[in-house]
Amino acid sequence: MDLRHLRAFAAVAEARSFSKAARHLKIAQPPLSRHIRQLENELGVKLFVRTTSGVHLTCEGTVLLQKARSLLADAGGFLELAARMKNGTMSMVKVGIAPGLGEVVNRIRVRLVEQQPETSIEGLDVVSGRQYDALRQGAIDVGVLRHVDDRAAIETEPLFDERFVVILHEEHPFARRKSLHLRQLADVPLLLHERAWAPVAHDKILALYAAAGVAPDVVTLHAEPGDQASMLAVASREGVCLALKGPISRSYVSVSGVVAIPLDEPEAVLQVMVAWRRGETSKRIQLFVAAAHETFPPAAGGDARAR
Repeated sequence: MDLRHLRAFAAVAEARSFSKAARHLKIAQPPLSRHIRQLENELGVKLFVRTTSGVHLTCEGTVLLQKARSLLADAGGFLELAARMKNGTMSMVKVGIAPGLGEVVNRIRVRLVEQQPETSIEGLDVVSGRQYDALRQGAIDVGVLRHVDDRAAIETEPLFDERFVVILHEEHPFARRKSLHLRQLADVPLLLHERAWAPVAHDKILALYAAAGVAPDVVTLHAEPGDQASMLAVASREGVCLALKGPISRSYVSVSGVVAIPLDEPEAVLQVMVAWRRGETSKRIQLFVAAAHETFPPAAGGDARAR
């Protein structure tokens, strides 16, 4: 299978237009159409239908598109790895950083460079839910993230806990409390992200409400958890949301007009973790993981302060 065919397929699917896709790929339209025709012949299915409103995926095309994108990402990771080997940059560790965990990675970097001065770190902003795929595809070497579903091909180890906090408007009657119980919020709308953004955090929040005997009035936010859109909704008095906070980290981007109050409920924590590919043999990646454990040792009891 020719990668040019898959790139053409993905480009047309995204642009919904052969002419726009051709411009994006910087090729003429006839060879683009030929790539699609050759791919359809090879697969034995029709990928697109033309209508008056544009080009649309067939049912078969919709199913195959996700796999095509995955294959293209894998190929990109392969080429990236080869380029790093060619350019002699294999001493660099590419680290996926979930929102609000930059200082965590920086402390690990300091520890690692003290021991291995020739090692350099390149950070990439990658939300927790996407780091496993980024690891598998080779886009990152190691991830620092909040707990997500386990994957067979990925190893993880906890670094420390973050505790849930309640984000509410600064003029809310509970805004000056030292802590809050969920029963106190039973009548307050809960702004909750779509589950696809962060399934573990989503399910954990609902589990905390269930354990407290509260059925929340959920308002679904079409935004990543803790980002500016979530904070803006709280500042606009649309409800409250739950976020995570540690001594040197937090999962949200605060804005004026909101406050964070500790949530006083059992098990109101999620783990910050380091993740890497199972069976990893790269010394530089193993050293990063070791530095992470040294920076946030288990004996710290969840305290995120480095030694």
